Amino acid sequence: MDYEHYMIDAFTTEPGMGNAAAVLLDARGLTDGQMQKIATEFNFSETTFILPPDKEDDAGDADISVRFRWFAPTSEVDLCGHASVAGLHAMYVSGRLDQWRSDPAIHVRIETRSGNLNGFIEPMPSDTDGRMIWLTLPTPTLSPQEPNWSALAAALSITPDAFCENLPAVRTRDGDLIAFVQDVATLNGIAPNFDRLATFLTEAGARGLSLATTSTLTPSVAVQSRFFAPNLGVNEDPVTGSVTGPLAVHLVQQGVVPIQDGTAGLACVQGIPGGRTGMVYALVQRDEQNEFAVRIGGRAIVTDKGVLHEA
Repeated sequence: MDYEHYMIDAFTTEPGMGNAAAVLLDARGLTDGQMQKIATEFNFSETTFILPPDKEDDAGDADISVRFRWFAPTSEVDLCGHASVAGLHAMYVSGRLDQWRSDPAIHVRIETRSGNLNGFIEPMPSDTDGRMIWLTLPTPTLSPQEPNWSALAAALSITPDAFCENLPAVRTRDGDLIAFVQDVATLNGIAPNFDRLATFLTEAGARGLSLATTSTLTPSVAVQSRFFAPNLGVNEDPVTGSVTGPLAVHLVQQGVVPIQDGTAGLACVQGIPGGRTGMVYALVQRDEQNEFAVRIGGRAIVTDKGVLHEA
């Protein structure tokens, strides 16, 4: 079989920025091993494989239901934000959502290993051709952490006093550690020893490290961050949607970002110094039980498309 694929830069409208992902629009017939081989060959931080849903007639109030699987270069992952945005954008630009193109918003139900997600593709009033893609993430579960700060500082080639004492470290439901440094200059200047960082993450039982600061260069940006996951074959990921949602919730819970009428909105920048940078928007909602839900959003752009021929 031949497999149509797209290359997408997510959380940006500028080619070469944001975070890149490959998307196979119809992955039926591929085995797990073949998917892993393809993802390794593409060598993006994640590749999205789109499949029919397990429950064909269970779209609920969504317009369409699909199933997403995400593979990093070395293994399958449970959740990926930027590759989900890329998958939804590929579905839209390929014409697979044409029958709903005139709707104010297209609602896509996404089956995943992390449960069902809801994606929304909405027109932007200021841009006739532009679309904002929103993804409702699983309810964040954050647990307090007290990492070995000396070991982490050594892995990052900084001193322990570079960490921010006012914001506690937490672990997400995906096993990512979120920690804070004092300012953007410190954040951008970090040059990790990735072997030592991989050892630290293994010993901490963590998937990756989100390192962030709220001391940003402009008040319009609530937080700036970097993300490292050397054990997944991704030393540094440019823009990580799956961790930005929990990061946004953490900032709201800590009172850094105010919540009004049950909702807080914030702009989050993530990037590799001197390299790719992207913008993720987050909407955090608090219900009557004081539980938090989060939706992340951003733009995307196609950089290439083609056909993959099965060997």
